[in-house]
Amino acid sequence: MSRRERIYIADLPQLIQLKGHNHGIMFFDEADCQFFLNCLDNALKLYSCELHAYALLPHRLLLLLTPETKEDLSRFIQHIGRSYVPYYNNKYHRSGALWEGRYDSCLIEPGAYLLLAQQYVDTYERMRAEERAISQDCCSYRHNIGEVDLARITPHAEYVQLGATPQQRTLQYRRFIQAALSPAIQERIQLCLSQNCVLGTAKYCQKLETLIHRHVRPRHCGRPRKHYHNQVADWVWLESQAMRLLRRYGYQEIRLPLLEVLAPEQIDSVFTLTNEQMVSSDFPCHQQALLRGDGTIGSLRAIARYQDLQTTGRLWYLGTMFRRTDKVIKDIEQYQQVGVEAFGYQHVDIELEQIMLQYDLFQALQLTAHVELKLNTIASAQEFAQYRAALRLYYQPFLILFDEAWLAWLQQTPEKLLQIADPLLEKLQAHAPRRSDFISAASRQRFEQLTDALNQTGIPFVIDADLYPANDYCHTIFEWHSDKLDHDTLLCRGGRYDARASSQLSKPVFACGFAFMLDPIMRLLQLTHENRLKQRLIDVIIIPRTPVAKHQALSVGQMLREAFPQLSIANDLSHRHINVCKRNASRQGCRFILVVPPQSHEQIEIFDKEIDRHWEGNINAAIGILSHSLNT
Repeated sequence: MSRRERIYIADLPQLIQLKGHNHGIMFFDEADCQFFLNCLDNALKLYSCELHAYALLPHRLLLLLTPETKEDLSRFIQHIGRSYVPYYNNKYHRSGALWEGRYDSCLIEPGAYLLLAQQYVDTYERMRAEERAISQDCCSYRHNIGEVDLARITPHAEYVQLGATPQQRTLQYRRFIQAALSPAIQERIQLCLSQNCVLGTAKYCQKLETLIHRHVRPRHCGRPRKHYHNQVADWVWLESQAMRLLRRYGYQEIRLPLLEVLAPEQIDSVFTLTNEQMVSSDFPCHQQALLRGDGTIGSLRAIARYQDLQTTGRLWYLGTMFRRTDKVIKDIEQYQQVGVEAFGYQHVDIELEQIMLQYDLFQALQLTAHVELKLNTIASAQEFAQYRAALRLYYQPFLILFDEAWLAWLQQTPEKLLQIADPLLEKLQAHAPRRSDFISAASRQRFEQLTDALNQTGIPFVIDADLYPANDYCHTIFEWHSDKLDHDTLLCRGGRYDARASSQLSKPVFACGFAFMLDPIMRLLQLTHENRLKQRLIDVIIIPRTPVAKHQALSVGQMLREAFPQLSIANDLSHRHINVCKRNASRQGCRFILVVPPQSHEQIEIFDKEIDRHWEGNINAAIGILSHSLNT
């Protein structure tokens, strides 16, 4: 089979990885590293490649560089191999290849992932114990934080933008790499390396695919599943995980109405709203009621009725929401959501607590390796309003070139114009006002307090400067995404919305909240932990050995429910053959199967599917076996 041609796009940096043949060691001591670095320096002089970061590990090496041409990169790697491999083979009296096949590579979107890729190369924390560099001189880490000066390193433009002086850049980079690198980002980098893909955002990759007519995003292995097992039980389990966690954090459940009846004086005002204004609001289902479209609005209406909740209120809600699939009122779809709202908390602590709550849920679901937290600050509502006004003023001379959608965005959310991949807008985006110029020192300090606290708690995150609020947020906005999903990657969204809450209640109120999108979370669980879902359906299934034993089986079930109230215990009432009942019980993911005889003095068969063991005994023995198994 012919080799797949490597992707190359001019001016894009690349992450290169070379691994030892059969996982062999490539660098035994510091002398090996120093000789390799000499080879690296010679290759940089001969070929037009800018090196931004490197790490020499015993079993592999990583290079972050920007080649001028595709040929420069190929010859650069060839020169290193032809220089270092003979030295290595001669020193250790061996022959043959040193590298494990071709080098792995991935192209990197500079704005979104360059610094993350550099952090991946530089930081020792991500390296496994057996792969730590032989010495600090075998990594560019000390250069990039300003401790040493290495002539072989050329800072990338994204690194240069961290500060006006080298001291400011190294200080900001040192702060940046203190944040733990998300397991989801590490996995995606490794996946892109192995498949020679582009490490970039979905929008950026789509743009490249249009230009080069080739798929550039990594693909997941395996055939897509066509169906799943009992989805009702999956939903019950997922919702119970969220409810249990929210109660532990001290949040109280609030029941929001699916329909809200309108007073006569409200009808005209609701139905005169434009479609664009109603995207995040409730939906009119007829001339006297609204379908629920936003849990935050329902929570604000609730605390408007109960004044004591405005002081310090912690609420959560669960249920079906409705949204429009297009700008046509008739095209409405439903989705499941768990929302969390906190009122009366002014400082950044509540935002930190809510992010910790979100992380705890993803940990409980064993999804932390597949999710990524993105943060941004838009400063206070007044400062963000000033930034929006500056954008409207900047785009004013070009209104004649705008279509209806652009004009609508310019009036309501002008920051959207900065994210559209259009030749005209891309030229204008280069000189548009910068959001950072409208953030006060107090707002910066507030956001730094949050990021420093997240670093201390060990929650990995990425600061995404292109993350803008979908609703009326202020100060902090955050989103959780998963690249495992092909579409609808958003799993959770939230932030602070003091101005919106104050406007709704006609008085100053501090408010912060978020919502878990249960539909994509469930899809992610089905992709990554299908077996985990199965194991949570039923704990114990009781099967009568014969049809005559059904009454005895029901009595045993009642006794076990009294002895183990924390377990879910079900009786098989299907009257099928006993072997069929056992297979069905295994498919439902239960741990214990009990086969009950017709008479109470006969032996009960107990099967523990988790440890694959079988016992026989009376009901008391069965209770003892279950108790012992659950406590070990």
